[in-house]
Amino acid sequence: MLDTMIGVQPPLEFIPPAYDPRVRQVVDWALPLVMRSRTPIRDVEATNVETLVNLYQQFQEGKVRLLLAFRHPSFKDPFCLGHLIWRLVPQTAQRMGVLLKPPIHAYFLYDRGIPLWLGNWAAWLFPRLGGTPIHRGKLDLIGLRSARDLFANGQFPLAAAPEGATNGHNEIVSPLEPGISQLGFWCVEDILRAGRSERVLIVPIGLKYHYITPPWENLARILTGLEADTGLEPVANSGDPLQNGHLYKRLYRLGEYLLSLMENYYTRFFHVTLPNPPLSSTEVSMSCYPVKHLPLV
Repeated sequence: MLDTMIGVQPPLEFIPPAYDPRVRQVVDWALPLVMRSRTPIRDVEATNVETLVNLYQQFQEGKVRLLLAFRHPSFKDPFCLGHLIWRLVPQTAQRMGVLLKPPIHAYFLYDRGIPLWLGNWAAWLFPRLGGTPIHRGKLDLIGLRSARDLFANGQFPLAAAPEGATNGHNEIVSPLEPGISQLGFWCVEDILRAGRSERVLIVPIGLKYHYITPPWENLARILTGLEADTGLEPVANSGDPLQNGHLYKRLYRLGEYLLSLMENYYTRFFHVTLPNPPLSSTEVSMSCYPVKHLPLV
């Protein structure tokens, strides 16, 4: 018997940032261990860190306000950003002979709903690392006010993902949330209103992941299993999975077959007449892996 829920959950309360340098130090110390044991990340490399060092120096001298706008392809991004800001920036500054006042850190924006699925520990940890929550998809005046204050007056720069959420792509950037640029305009207003002279900078930070060992053989095995599950005739292994687009052709064939099943389903049960689009040159080139259109039973 299913449990019945009567009523609605109360609205999520705002969790104010409560930065604690001791918590930041412990997390900094534990980062390599957690990153290696909880993620597939084995190394973090960065380019143009010198630019970030110079910007942090100007920030500490009171010349600029910084918003670090980072790409957000994966849930692993916070580990990479932590390594960049806590490790690589101080190391590069030392190599450049630039004196930065510790700790090197950044406040950050996070979705208020994350602690719901990540756990109560996130609701405890994120504020103590300087995180400030925001409700995505609605006008969160309290969250925006907190982010605005941190950007204009905080001890550290503010980090935020303009995409708003992960998209799983290295090269494809999701539509940008307008709130990031709005925070920049608000910061300028607040600085001018206070009679200050800092410049306001939004600094893009790219993130891109690479496999140490290309997983083509594993992908080929997965495709073989999917072909067997769907009843497609297996394709002989060509030796090199990448030869002549071998994997792509198999994936295309599998996708076309699954689409044909759905087309047959909607045609038969919902009486939907689907148009027949003309074959493209890509589709014609796939004829080496013919798809057998099976009737829906």
